[in-house]
Amino acid sequence: MFPPSRLTAYVVLVVTSAMWGSNAVVARDLLDTMPPITLAVFRWVVATAALIPFVWHERAPIYRALRTQWPLMLLLAAVGFAPNTMISYLGLQGTTAIFLGLMNSIVPVMVVLIMAVWKRRRPRWLENVGLALSFIGVLTVLAHGEFRHLLALRMSGYDFLVLLGLVIWALYTVLLLYRPRYLSLPAFVFTAGLLGLALIVPMMIGEWWVKGVPTFTAREAALATYIGLVPTLAAMLLFSYGVAQVGPVQAGIFTHLVPLFAVLFATLFIHESLYLYHGIGFVLVAGGAILCCLKPEQAPRMH
Repeated sequence: MFPPSRLTAYVVLVVTSAMWGSNAVVARDLLDTMPPITLAVFRWVVATAALIPFVWHERAPIYRALRTQWPLMLLLAAVGFAPNTMISYLGLQGTTAIFLGLMNSIVPVMVVLIMAVWKRRRPRWLENVGLALSFIGVLTVLAHGEFRHLLALRMSGYDFLVLLGLVIWALYTVLLLYRPRYLSLPAFVFTAGLLGLALIVPMMIGEWWVKGVPTFTAREAALATYIGLVPTLAAMLLFSYGVAQVGPVQAGIFTHLVPLFAVLFATLFIHESLYLYHGIGFVLVAGGAILCCLKPEQAPRMH
C-alpha cells in the first residue's frame, strides 16, 4: 500500500502521537504540585542533558549553527521548544488533559492553512476530506456524542493559552523545513533545546521569586524525567524524522491521533470513563488520517 520508507514514517508518527498523548495526562497530574514554568524547564533540561553523549562529536556544526544561523535557530527554539512548552503548561494548570489532547486537532488544519498562504500549496481533495472526517471525530468526543453540547462550551484564559501553544506548534511544523541540514536530528534538538531553555530560565527564576523554590518528591522527579525523555526528546526526534520523510502537512495530520491517545491514557491511568462515543471518534479520526495519506506527495525539499 505504501513504500516501506513512507510506511515506516507513518508508524513513527503514530508512535509520536501516542507519546504526546501521554504527556497531556502526566503533565496535568504534575501541575497539581509543580509550578508550570519549572516543569517546562525540568522537562527540557532532562531532554538536552540526555543528548550530550550523542552530539558531543558535533560540537563544530553546533557552533556553526549558533554563529551563522542564530536567528533561525532562535526562532525554531521559541516556537517549538521550551517557550512553547511553557505556554501549554501555563494553560494546562487551569484546564484538563482531555482538553489539551482534543485541541491538538487544530494543528493539522493550521498546518494546511499556513502552507496554503505561505507556500501557496493547495490542499488536495483527499486531504480536505480526511481533515474534515478527523475533525468530526474530535468533535464527537468533545461533545460526548451529542453535538448540541458544543453550544454550551465556554473557553477560559487557560483554554486560550493551550490553544495558542498549539497554533504556534503548527507554525513550528512548517518551519522545520528550514532547519540546518548539516546538523543531525539529535544535534538540532540539542541546540534548539538549549536556546529555548535560555529564553525561559529567567521566567522560572521569577516564578520562584513569587512562589518560592519548589521541592520534588521521588515520584514527581520520575514523572518529570519521563516527560523529558519520552514525550519531549524521543517525540521531537521522531516527529522531525516524519516531517523530513512525508512533509509537514501529512506529518501534522497525525496530530489528530493525539486526542484519542490522551483519552485512552486518561482512562487507563487516571480512571476516567471510556464510552461508545470515544470509539466512534477514534474510528473517524484514524480514518481521516488514513485518507490524508492515501495519495502521498513527493518528500519535501529541506532547506
